[in-house]
Amino acid sequence: MRRVSLAAIFGVLMALRAGADVAVEDPVLYRHTGPDSGRPAGVLADGRTGAIADFQHAVNLILLACGEDLRLDPDGRFGVQTRTAIALAATCPPIAARLPEGSAAHEGAITQAFWELLLPDRPVPDARTRARALLLAFEGTEITSPAEWNFCQNNSEIYDPLAEDPTCYTTDRASYLTWGPNGATAGHGHEILAILARVERLDRALVDSAFGAEAGALRRMFDLQITAESDDELRRYLCGIYVDFPRRQAWSQGFAALGSRAEVRAIYAALYESASFDGGKIRTFMNAWRDAGLEPTEIDFAFFADRAAHTRVRNIEVRRILRRVLSAGDALTPAEIRRRFSRLARVSNLSQRGPRLGRDVAFFVDAFEPVLSRAESHNWRSRGARRAAAAGLSDERPAPLFVAGPRDDWQATGLRPLTPDEAALCPAPVLNPRRPS
Repeated sequence: MRRVSLAAIFGVLMALRAGADVAVEDPVLYRHTGPDSGRPAGVLADGRTGAIADFQHAVNLILLACGEDLRLDPDGRFGVQTRTAIALAATCPPIAARLPEGSAAHEGAITQAFWELLLPDRPVPDARTRARALLLAFEGTEITSPAEWNFCQNNSEIYDPLAEDPTCYTTDRASYLTWGPNGATAGHGHEILAILARVERLDRALVDSAFGAEAGALRRMFDLQITAESDDELRRYLCGIYVDFPRRQAWSQGFAALGSRAEVRAIYAALYESASFDGGKIRTFMNAWRDAGLEPTEIDFAFFADRAAHTRVRNIEVRRILRRVLSAGDALTPAEIRRRFSRLARVSNLSQRGPRLGRDVAFFVDAFEPVLSRAESHNWRSRGARRAAAAGLSDERPAPLFVAGPRDDWQATGLRPLTPDEAALCPAPVLNPRRPS
């Protein structure tokens, strides 16, 4: 990740003293909307490789140049400390003199004018980039963090089939390995395998470097028998890796190393924008809204992207629900439409209904906060009490341009089916986990 240098910051300060022009208007890009103390709430997050982290780094240099002692960890999390640091940096005389009067930067927000002062050679984060900060905050997983295993969530280290109670519990029997901000899995849609296949086509050395001695075992997945009807071979194979703790750790860290590469992050994002994955889901929402005579807004787009990452999206179902929403004949606002849609589009997984509702509320809370239902208020707060407006998103502006990428055509070859020895590595309790009560 390219960071701005201290010399560049001093150059900016000198330019400001010379009277460089900045924008008169100063729209908010990101802000923290949670309380000053107590349980953290309203925190945005776009990871250590995102726009917020870049701005945090630039703020550190401004504070250093202005003789202030406060420093931030550029982790991409926008909470109380980041708000405090930004407000302090905005008091630095060369900065304060060039910020528009009444700029929200003085209250600790990242604004367009402040961004252009500190990072003049970087594009201002657009609505799609800022919407992603909400998604990443909800998902809580970075592409540069180790991949997470979903076998035996009650046995985080060594699985012992001879233990007094060898029972495995899992909340997700169909997802064996999860990686990155969109929750790419080995299982479900096999997104991890499709991403790895694209990485292999670009440069095989990337996998070799990240996974070392396990690179061949990783590539073994490509040749299993995996069909639309069954991925049992993949499940048994990954189970065998899971029960070998050193190998499990090597795989987890290998994905973190792979995610540290900019080209891999670009491949990851492109796959999810394809018509085969989230891109196709977002397009379904956008087309349904427009075919109903609605023009999607920035917050609509963020709502679509979040639902695309977290739920199944079926064209017929989306249109059916939207017709019911609009059938009342009222002149509904975009926020009212999203709220009514949320109430009707309930996820089938009972354990996810509360979390899904809490995420949905973030996209209409500013219009309904005083009259939220008890369930809406409780689940919204339980999911971090975030707001789309905190990412500078508005219903007053149209949704950003979005075109889904080409469909992804990856398929396992089936040339080397799982062997009996490989299958035997998976203990029966891991293969047949129970759901926690």
